[in-house]
Amino acid sequence: MIWQNWNQADKTLLLALAVFLLALCVHLQYPGRVVGEGFLFCAEAALVGGIADWFAVTALFRKPLGFPYHTAILPRRRDSFIRASEQMIKQEFFSRRKIFHHLEKLHLMPMLLGWLQQPETEAQVTRRLQHYARDLILRQDSLKQAAFLAQQVRQTLTQVQPVAFLAALGRWLHESGRDKELLAYSTQYLRPLAASEEVHQGIQQMLEDYGREQTQGGWAQFFAGLAEAAGAIDYEEAATLMQRQLLSLLDELGDEDSEQQRELLDLFYEKAGVLAAEPEFRQLLRELKDSLLADVPFEQVIGETLTRVRQHFAADQARAVDPVAEHLPQLHSRLQKLLEQEYERTLTLVQTDERLRRMLEHFLYDVIARSALHAQSLIGPIVEHVLGRLTDEQLNHLVYDKVEPDLLWIRMNGSIVGALIGLLLFMVLHFAQLY
Repeated sequence: MIWQNWNQADKTLLLALAVFLLALCVHLQYPGRVVGEGFLFCAEAALVGGIADWFAVTALFRKPLGFPYHTAILPRRRDSFIRASEQMIKQEFFSRRKIFHHLEKLHLMPMLLGWLQQPETEAQVTRRLQHYARDLILRQDSLKQAAFLAQQVRQTLTQVQPVAFLAALGRWLHESGRDKELLAYSTQYLRPLAASEEVHQGIQQMLEDYGREQTQGGWAQFFAGLAEAAGAIDYEEAATLMQRQLLSLLDELGDEDSEQQRELLDLFYEKAGVLAAEPEFRQLLRELKDSLLADVPFEQVIGETLTRVRQHFAADQARAVDPVAEHLPQLHSRLQKLLEQEYERTLTLVQTDERLRRMLEHFLYDVIARSALHAQSLIGPIVEHVLGRLTDEQLNHLVYDKVEPDLLWIRMNGSIVGALIGLLLFMVLHFAQLY
């Protein structure tokens, strides 16, 4: 188990010791033999070279065999090592020349556009814009917002001509098809009301009142009562029939492009045009606008609305949900669609406008270069702080782990080179004795 924990250099040094002991035994067994002397000379040189290199490598990190002189160089010179590492990283890795050299190789705009065109990026950006708008509303003062919005509403209403506004609204409803949707929504809202028992009783009461009005004379009342008693007049049945007809009419008005729907809308636009031409109606609209501007408390209404919106947003933010999507799903989908359209329009503009592309690219290069140069001044204290917190043992491991294979080969080369030099010296000495 101990043998498995040894590295290659330790095993080589142990092998050199074993070879030296073997050569010594051979030399003692066969004294005076040239081969035995040469074998011992080479083994001795290999062992000395291995021990010397082991001592030299170990002296870099600790005191070999407790030898105190010029050993444990790295722990003793840790301050100089840290300063040298800091200077090397600042000058070699974060130098101005290398920073700009690497930036010139980057194609920032294609990389940026490719990233922005990804669906995940678009979804994240639009979602962040929605969250930013929500947070912006939460940070604002409701009273100041209400006062500003109320002033804008009053200025807008002052400039609006009521007749022209209604005409433009009618054209928009007709051209967009929203008039049909509005009529369909209205019929859907009115149908449950029309099918209620209260409406049935109201129709029956109306018929009964009408019948009494038409039979004011004595004989008329007599015959009407007689007909009702005989079942010839049944107000309840008549009310049921009229209610069914009303429901059928609402269903037909709710059907898109039905004949009744088209006739009702044509009649509405025709009468609206006639009404808009009446001077009395125009004057009524102007008076209504002036009354609206004078009497409606816009600040109070808008302030209360914003306060409730802020309360909802704050509560939903604590629950980590999207308040607009939860309370106003149609507004949320419309806002999301609008943001997606603007996002795509911006990307198209960046791709087609060469001048804008150059401006953005120059801005990106400038920001990245400034950030990198700023990091040059920050990296020094970071390196000094990190290395300064290491203990001597941790610092030794940090350096040794990076160069361990080379250091092991240095130690093994000491034994190999020592053996070769020993062999060479023995040959030189042996031949010198012969001649």
